[in-house]
Amino acid sequence: MSDNQVMARVRVTEDGLEHVVYSAQVDYEFDYNNAAKVVISASLGKIPVVGFALSALVGIFWPASHVDVWAEVKEKVEALVDRKISDLVYQQVQEDLKGLQNNMNEYLWAARTSKVKTYISEKYNIVLGDFLQQLPHFQSKGYELPLLPLFAQFANMHLSLLRDGILHGADWGWTEEIQQHTREQIVDAVSSYIKYAEKVYSDGLEDTRKKAPSNKHYTEPFNTVNRYVREMTLTVLDFKDMWQYFDPVKYPTPVKVYLSREIYSDAVGTADDSGGIKIPSPPGQPISAVEVWGWDRIDACRVTYPEGGGPGGVTRTERMGNENGGSSNPPHGGVFDLSGSGPIVKVTARSTDILNAWWFTFKDGSSSNKLGGNYPGGADYVFTYPGEVLSSIKIMGVSYYYRSADCAVFGFKFEKEAALPDPTVLLMMYAASPSAIEPEELAAYVGLQDSEEASEKIRAWIKDYHWDDIRERRWASIQESIEARKI
Repeated sequence: MSDNQVMARVRVTEDGLEHVVYSAQVDYEFDYNNAAKVVISASLGKIPVVGFALSALVGIFWPASHVDVWAEVKEKVEALVDRKISDLVYQQVQEDLKGLQNNMNEYLWAARTSKVKTYISEKYNIVLGDFLQQLPHFQSKGYELPLLPLFAQFANMHLSLLRDGILHGADWGWTEEIQQHTREQIVDAVSSYIKYAEKVYSDGLEDTRKKAPSNKHYTEPFNTVNRYVREMTLTVLDFKDMWQYFDPVKYPTPVKVYLSREIYSDAVGTADDSGGIKIPSPPGQPISAVEVWGWDRIDACRVTYPEGGGPGGVTRTERMGNENGGSSNPPHGGVFDLSGSGPIVKVTARSTDILNAWWFTFKDGSSSNKLGGNYPGGADYVFTYPGEVLSSIKIMGVSYYYRSADCAVFGFKFEKEAALPDPTVLLMMYAASPSAIEPEELAAYVGLQDSEEASEKIRAWIKDYHWDDIRERRWASIQESIEARKI
């Protein structure tokens, strides 16, 4: 990991030594990418009220905390691709975003309060004109790649607006001609946005491969290229794969979107004696169990899946690493049946030029024992991605010198089973909805329409954490900003 890609801090652990902890994640109150995916999935999985998705996206990217999320998006992608967006280009984008925010709020306020359908339609058309006029600034020539994650969110909002028009235009009094034109608009927008995102991403990937360094440990060029693929997947490609489902004519039945791709951590350790990083095909099913052999270091690992659900259709991987070393019993080893604790949501790996130790954090909040680690020292690398669970472990081979596992890569996929998202994301959806929604309805939005437990949890959060007050403050703030612009 390069310095501009990670966050580092020092902690003292039970062995009394200081360990540097590296994390590829930025600590937000909530992860904006995951929040946007939850909102979009929810709105595609149910016929939403007018403005539901768009309002929640506005809340995510212009939060009440006044955190500049757009600047954070910009800074992350600039560091990733090692290319700055010029001040002039970004100033234009900022001005466009401010205008979009103002006019989207006008539209959403009309959807919330107006009984005059033609007035809602009028505000819709103003926002639509903004998107059409400002699109070129999010595709500025020479800055297509660093602008791509910002473009992806621009596209999410534009498509959410067009979807509103198709679903509700007839109720607003639109003629069949206008409705048909809007249906054609979303088809054209989806097609052009997908092609554009794929081309810019592919060009950037080719350039990244050309420029990626190599090293004697064989962790490069894998880490540089994989980091590009992973971050672009999280910020662009995941959304690109959802855009086709925005078209309610092509997909008239609400769609349950599941993104089946797998992303990969940086390689930890060194692969000097393995000859490079080789990743198998993604598994088709979630992990059932993990067995780890360790002592001084990590010796080996084996992963079990439901029948035929592992990489390449296997049920259980081979014992990866040293065939004989270490123990799978505590304190330095372990066998983890995930049926009780739930999936693994975080991996912390301690490494120097070898895999010293790792440990797991499970969905139920519990943690494993430290696996391996009898030999002290090393830096800690933290791998966790909101909404995703550990889906694979690949150990490259055995170190000739240490006779233990040499290098590992951890795969992550979205959890298949419907689950309550982070309460912060649910609050955003609840507060942002132009029409008030009941706990049961919010549970249904996230695929838990038959779960009384989920509805009751949401009901308790609404009461205990004053979600109704937060909702009222949000809409009062929007009203105040609209009134202020009239003066």
